[in-house]
Amino acid sequence: MNRTNVTPVRSSPTQVHFQPQVPEHATSISLTNREAEVLQWSAAGKSSWEIAQIVNCTEAGVNYHFNNIRRKFGTSSRWTAVVKALEQGLIHLP
Repeated sequence: MNRTNVTPVRSSPTQVHFQPQVPEHATSISLTNREAEVLQWSAAGKSSWEIAQIVNCTEAGVNYHFNNIRRKFGTSSRWTAVVKALEQGLIHLP
């Protein structure tokens, strides 16, 4: 089968202009003290079990806080929530 419509291939790259995503600082996110503490320990690399031992609650309680945190940030991962919290100054790297 022969193609009758052949698209020419450009030898030089096309100029592409990417617009950086603007962080959503306009909608300020508020975290409870416990959520901020859990997120801070997560930024330090601690697992849910380790955080539960540190803050003296259950692992399910820590995961409950992470569910609320992810909901507030509109993310599906705790690491994305950590990055967004760092960007917004809600937590700081240890």
